[in-house]
Amino acid sequence: MKENRCLFAAVVGEPNAGKSTLVNSMVGEKISIISHKIQTTRRQIYGIANFENSQIVFVDTPGFCQDKSPLEKVILSNFKNSYKHSDLLILIIDALSKNLSRSLKFIKKVELAKFPLVIAINKVDVAKKENILKLAAMVSEFNFIKKVFMISALTDDGLDDLRSFLIDYAPTGKWLFEKGCATDMPLKFRLSEITREKLFNKLEKDLPYSIYVETELFHESEKKARIYQSIVVIKASQKGIILGKNGNMIKDIKDKAITDMQSLLGKKIELKLFVKVREKWTEKTEHLKSAGILN
Repeated sequence: MKENRCLFAAVVGEPNAGKSTLVNSMVGEKISIISHKIQTTRRQIYGIANFENSQIVFVDTPGFCQDKSPLEKVILSNFKNSYKHSDLLILIIDALSKNLSRSLKFIKKVELAKFPLVIAINKVDVAKKENILKLAAMVSEFNFIKKVFMISALTDDGLDDLRSFLIDYAPTGKWLFEKGCATDMPLKFRLSEITREKLFNKLEKDLPYSIYVETELFHESEKKARIYQSIVVIKASQKGIILGKNGNMIKDIKDKAITDMQSLLGKKIELKLFVKVREKWTEKTEHLKSAGILN
C-alpha cells in the first residue's frame, strides 16, 4: 500500500497572471473568483486536490501589489504570510506580459531565501511562440528553479505535466483535509465572494476596491436556500451607482450571483441584496474581518 503524501503549493505572481484560474482548474471546481481587474484575491485561499494517495493543497495568493492604501497594506501582508509555510512556490508568469521586473525581483528574493520554486509560463494558447521561448530562456538562467512549465490554465494545456511533478514532489505525510473537501473557505465566505465577483466584473474604475460583501443570513432546506447579503461601500454616493437606474444594476448582479450559487449548492436560491455605507471600512479591523480579508 502506497504511503499518503501531502504538499502545500503556493501559487504566486502578478495580478491577472492566471493564479486563481490555475487553482480552479487543478481542483476541478471554482474555488477562487476571477476578474480582469487587479487585486481580486485579497487573502489566501486553499484549493484542495486529491490524486490517488497524494493531496495537493494549492494556496491561491493575492497578486504582487504596492502598499499605498490601508487596504493594500493588508493585502500585501496577506500575500507575504500566504507562502511562508508552503513546501513549494509556483510562480505564474503571464506570457503576454511586457514587464517582468516584479517577477524577476521575486525570483531573486526566493533564491536568497533558498525556497523551492517552479515556474509556470501561462497563456501559451494565446501568446506568440517567440515570446514564450524568450521567457523560458530568461527564467532558465536561474539554476535553482526546479522546473519550468508551459501551460494554459484556461484550456488545461500542460497541466498534466505540472500535476505529475507536484505528485512526485509531495513529501510523505498524512492528509490535512478530508477526501472530497475542495477548500478551507466557509460556505458564507464563498457565497459572499460569488457576489463580489459579479460586482468586480460589472463596476468601473476604482469602485470595486471600495466594496466588500457580507453574507448576513444563510438558511437552507432540502430544496431551497435563503441568503441575505450586504454590499458595503465607503461613501453614500456609491450606493446609487450599485443600485443603478431603476435598480437595473443590482438586479443584474443578483441574477448572475444566483446562477453561480445554484451551481454551488444544487438548489433553488432566494437572494436578497442590501447596500450599506460604512465609512473608512478599509481602515477598521472589525470590517476587514467581516470582509474576510483579516482572519
